[in-house]
Amino acid sequence: MNLKIIKTDDGSDTLYNKKLDETYHSLHGSVTESKHVYINAGLSSVIDENSKKSISILEVGLGTGLNLLLTLKFAKKNNLKIHYHAIEPFPLDNSILKKLDFNNKLEGFDKKIYEKIHHPKNLKPVKLSENISFTKSITRLEQISFEKEKYDLVFFDAFAPSKQPDIWSKENFKLIKDAMKTSGVIVTYSSSGKLKKILNELKFEIEILQGPKGKKEMTRATK
Repeated sequence: MNLKIIKTDDGSDTLYNKKLDETYHSLHGSVTESKHVYINAGLSSVIDENSKKSISILEVGLGTGLNLLLTLKFAKKNNLKIHYHAIEPFPLDNSILKKLDFNNKLEGFDKKIYEKIHHPKNLKPVKLSENISFTKSITRLEQISFEKEKYDLVFFDAFAPSKQPDIWSKENFKLIKDAMKTSGVIVTYSSSGKLKKILNELKFEIEILQGPKGKKEMTRATK
């Protein structure tokens, strides 16, 4: 098997992709990293800044579904209505998904919701909870025709630029920018020079923030 389950430092699981020699999350803590980058610097920041109660999120790289699980918890706590659209060209097989242990680190983890997220036939909007409707696209980012100015927030959580450079192309970020609302925000764990150059060329307002444990920096950019 190409994937191996690894326990990270905060006690939560991640996956190691042997072919890419890359983990899905930080070994310092998968839940810790996702909360820091996508919830605290992303979702919480957007809500606080705009006092929004209904938003639309695009995720590039659904992976294990951890960012969505954390978003579900945040939405319930803060009474938010969220439409969540995730792109994942290589969905995980059920044989590996059922072995991942998120229950021990995610209060309120719901196995039935987790199965809905990863069900291979759930390609039309599905209601995950009273707070979140979810759409999944099993395709490459480049192959999607987005609605213009739809998303308030983008979670860019693909494998590192050094491992999958194609997905971090200027063309892809132009697609994403066009799909974002004015003042929409994109957050990612990466702070590579290439990424900053692309975002600058596309006229994003770039913030380099403190990264999660084990990583010096992360990026947040506003359209």
